[in-house]
Amino acid sequence: MRLDIFCKQGKLQVLDDGTMQVKALFGAGVVWSVPYQDVTSFTTQPEGTMAASLLVRTTNGSHFVGTVAYRNLKKIQEVFPHLPINEVQKTKWYQDIAARTHVKTYTSEKEMQRDLEAATQYGWMLQSTTGIAGHVNVGRTTTAAALTGGVSLLFGASRSKDKITITFVRTPEWLAQNG
Repeated sequence: MRLDIFCKQGKLQVLDDGTMQVKALFGAGVVWSVPYQDVTSFTTQPEGTMAASLLVRTTNGSHFVGTVAYRNLKKIQEVFPHLPINEVQKTKWYQDIAARTHVKTYTSEKEMQRDLEAATQYGWMLQSTTGIAGHVNVGRTTTAAALTGGVSLLFGASRSKDKITITFVRTPEWLAQNG
């Protein structure tokens, strides 16, 4: 065995027979397996100061490994010195290569529209939405009315913003490519 390291899904192994695989925890079988000559690169995304999410890119798609300690990334580089390990920084939730679902509550329609458009570019789709209408804040309305002598009631009651909660999931195409 050329490599045997722990990862979130179990163990990432490079075997002497020419395969790279992720073996599930507790001997539950192989999650995925590819010939290691098909591996073209690795992509990591920081998951704190000690570890990163790892994606193995091959000629036939990508395979998700999960969280791997940084010290083990060095071991991977020793086995595959000719292949790049590309580190990407996530700045938005939809850029997280490890995430499969995401739930977000919006009060701004503009922000929701921006996220919807961007998320589709990163392999996300809408699974469900729920809406909650804003409610009248009695305390704020009566306080404003008392302070303004009732004039503020001409402008309407104080209301909280409407909220829309969206559940995002990965598209079947993205899951097929990225495991």
